[in-house]
Amino acid sequence: MKEFPVADRTITHQPSPELRDFLVFYLLEQASKAPFPPSDLGLRVARDSGGDLRPAADDIRAAQLLCWERGWLEGSRPDSDLPVSLSREGRAEIARRTEAERRKSAHPHPREEAAKHLVSLLSPPDEQVVLDVGTGDGFLAKKLAAAGFRVLGIDTDASAVRPARSACLGDSALQFEVADVRDLAERGRRWSKIATSYCLHECADPVAILEAICACLNPGGTLACMDFAPNCAAYLSRAGSTPFHPFRALAEGDWRYLAPDFGLTRLQFFYFGYVALVSAEKVNRNLRETKLAA
Repeated sequence: MKEFPVADRTITHQPSPELRDFLVFYLLEQASKAPFPPSDLGLRVARDSGGDLRPAADDIRAAQLLCWERGWLEGSRPDSDLPVSLSREGRAEIARRTEAERRKSAHPHPREEAAKHLVSLLSPPDEQVVLDVGTGDGFLAKKLAAAGFRVLGIDTDASAVRPARSACLGDSALQFEVADVRDLAERGRRWSKIATSYCLHECADPVAILEAICACLNPGGTLACMDFAPNCAAYLSRAGSTPFHPFRALAEGDWRYLAPDFGLTRLQFFYFGYVALVSAEKVNRNLRETKLAA
């Protein structure tokens, strides 16, 4: 099997239904262009994404098996090293998926709808400050402030924070700082409500950033995170700097796997076109160890 270089810059995703569905689509798409060996699926995705997407072996195998069982590929084995082409049924399936995802990704205001729902998850406003991690131009911070929240927006990019701060001069509900959430966690800073918007997919190590965010969250506090949904809609809309850029975002399986170690519970997942919204509550530092001790 051919070896493709992969940048060591993000996680290998945990099994997730949305990533599995994407791999089916990707395999069908590759076979529609030219005969393609199904055994190359994982390595080809990793190469083409520059390391942004490293799917779980279970998801790769499931995608290969599904395409073979449904008769979408002309071949003798689901993980064949021999190049295979799309069958007539496969061509019909990729046309169906392409149209379905085109309609989904063409939704006019997915980011606005996700932000509106995020605000509702944190409501009602109180005197406590909401921490907006990776605030950028203040998109989410401004919506929270407009809903009555007091907000501190932080970002490591000074060039992003400066115009956001200038645009909100005189608004006592909004503050912006150049800061790294990892530094705030080390200093023991804590909040009861933390939000992020399009942050984790920009991070070389999204798991480390999420860990720091959770360390800054008080027990009983609420986390709400909106980001690209790592699915076909994000891929087809070509969101981000590369078609695979959204896959740096954590998928549903990643959240469920990491939640016990970070003390998160009551996870909820919402999807608005190419935007995913995750909410969770903080219980304690490590639910997994607590369960083992019991």
